[in-house]
Amino acid sequence: MGFQKLEMLSQNEILRMVDALRAIRQRVRWKPGKDSAHTEKRRKMQHIPFSASLSDYEKMIADIVKNDRNMVYLYDFEGIHYYGVRGFVDNAEWLVIFGAGGVMETAFPPMDIDDYLYRRGFVWVGMIEEVLKWTREAMN
Repeated sequence: MGFQKLEMLSQNEILRMVDALRAIRQRVRWKPGKDSAHTEKRRKMQHIPFSASLSDYEKMIADIVKNDRNMVYLYDFEGIHYYGVRGFVDNAEWLVIFGAGGVMETAFPPMDIDDYLYRRGFVWVGMIEEVLKWTREAMN
């Protein structure tokens, strides 16, 4: 069932998605200057403790994207693909959003994650482990 979802993407788009997923799993990277701004915003919104450092925030993001059981989503914004990974941190469900090459956009716990994903048009792709498996199969 999940593999059919990938049929809506060209082979190059699948490769870009997998590249982005693998890149963020290796290292959390931000657009220049955005790392501290996002960390400060999450502190102000009380999503992370006020004492949390950038490395604490990045570790939390890394834990989410490295959990093979977490869900991957695709988001198309005016022809540009972004990817989301949905996972839990403590008792809160978070969404990590990143773009090409695994570069971070944001990570936060939406009040109602299902509504957030639906209203913005995110498309569920599958669990991380499945996506990585399907893409290996699709490339063979």
